[in-house]
Parts: sequence; C-alpha cells; structure tokens
Amino acid sequence: MNKASVLIVDDEPGVRSALSGVLRDEGYEVESADSGEQCLDRVVRDAFDVVVLDVWLPGIDGLATLGRLRQMKVDSQVVMISGHGNIESAVKAIKMGAFDFVEKPLSLEKTVLVVRNALRQRRLEAENRALRARADRAGKMVGESRIIRQLREQVAMAAPTNGRVLIFGENGTGKELVARTVHALSRRRNQPFVEVNCAVIPEELIESELFGHVKGAFTGAVADRKGKFEAAQNGTIFLDEIGDMSLKTQAKVLRVLQEQVTEPVGSTSRVQVDVRVLAATNKDLLAEIRAGHFR
Repeated sequence: MNKASVLIVDDEPGVRSALSGVLRDEGYEVESADSGEQCLDRVVRDAFDVVVLDVWLPGIDGLATLGRLRQMKVDSQVVMISGHGNIESAVKAIKMGAFDFVEKPLSLEKTVLVVRNALRQRRLEAENRALRARADRAGKMVGESRIIRQLREQVAMAAPTNGRVLIFGENGTGKELVARTVHALSRRRNQPFVEVNCAVIPEELIESELFGHVKGAFTGAVADRKGKFEAAQNGTIFLDEIGDMSLKTQAKVLRVLQEQVTEPVGSTSRVQVDVRVLAATNKDLLAEIRAGHFR
C-alpha cells in the first residue's frame, strides 16, 4: 500500500522541520513549501492527500491559497494552522472547505491526530463515492460458503430497517465492509457514512470528535466544529471498536441514542440528530458488562 502524502506549507523553517519529523515518524511521505506560490506549483506536479497550510504567508496568504486550491479542484484535505489566533480566519477557512484549523504554538500530538482524521475522511469520501457508483452491486460479498450466505441474508434483513446493528468479529474479518454494505443497502444510502475508530482517539479528545465543540471550549478550540454525530445527520455513523470506549463516553453516547440529541463540548445548547448507529467490536461485550467495563 502506498504511503499517505502530506505537504506542509509554512514560512517558518522550525515549524516545517518539526512537523516533517513527527509526520514521517507516523509513516507518511512528507514534503514542504515555504509560500503559497510554491504550494500551488507543487500540487500541480504532485498529488497530496493532505496539505497543512499556514494562514499567514508572504505573498499569497493561506486563505487565498486555499481558495486557489479549491478553484483548481485539488481534492487534498486541507488543515489550516495559524499563530495569530484569528477567529474570523478560522471560521472563514472552515467555510471555504478546510478540514480543520489548528492554532500555534502547535501541539504535535493534536496536529498528528488532525492529519490522521483528515486522511481518514479523504479515504471515506473516496470509498463512499465508489459505494454509490456500485450501489446496484452493493452487498455482493465474495464467497458462496454457508457462513457467507448467512451473512448476506442477515445484512439484507438489517439494511432496510432503521435499527441499530452491532457487528462482532475478530480483527481483519471485514466488520467495516459489513457496516458499509448495510449503509449502501439502506434508505440512508445517499446520506453520509461517517466512521469513528474509538480505539485510536485519545480519551481527552473523543467527546469533541463525537459531539463537536464551541470556540473557547478548550485550548486550541478557535472555532465552532461539528462532531461526527452531527456530520452524519440523516445518514449512518459507524462506531468501530466500541468496546474500547470509556464508561464516561459510553454514558454520553447512550444519552444520544435515547434522546437523539448531542451537546457540543463547552455548549449549553442541544443539537437534534437523526442518525442510524452501527457499531463493531472484537470483544465479548457480555463479559465486559459483567466485569463492569461496558454499559
């Protein structure tokens, strides 16, 4: 499998060096540019999965560069960064199609997580396009064994309903494929399919990821951001590895399931959501419940 590619655009050599190092340690192919003009030249010659783009650049600034990238129909996910804490710039960048906004001084851990999520979102969008293109063939899981036939029958029964589905299986057995097939065969097939891997998001960030946050809710929250539940509005959210979710977060997800509302971190306002929930685990949840690890 080819490595994901990241282009870092910042006029500060120290920032380029620090980000390049930590992202290469994550296994990504990383290149850098020191201006908007150089960024635009690079994306014409090479395709990048993610562009990490500073707002304040000499010459063409970051927002203008973002606008040019969108005009050029560059399909990279764009993560904006800025050391000036300009809320208006953050909001404008998100409205222009940036995936997220990270404030300087950069938390390398948070920046890596945002890049990881941007890559996941890019992959999901590509896979969703492919799913729609082959909607007529969705559910044609390969194999004619008795177990595969039974699985296809179970998927066919579950897909047209609005019921929640728990998918159990060992790692590598195709739980995500089953979830995507259920979505592709459902009445919500033309709405978003949003995946959340509960095992890889740090505990201190998972509530913001799931439910969103308002600006000022915590350090680095420079703009309002929708959570995954809201992003999946009218569609399907897939909570992968739900058995790894903490009891505290489980309680908040249970409230969403019961009341169909979310409350962004730092907000007192509720957001109504209409989302179908699919979940997967490789754990024995009955044993986890008996042990007091799952609700």
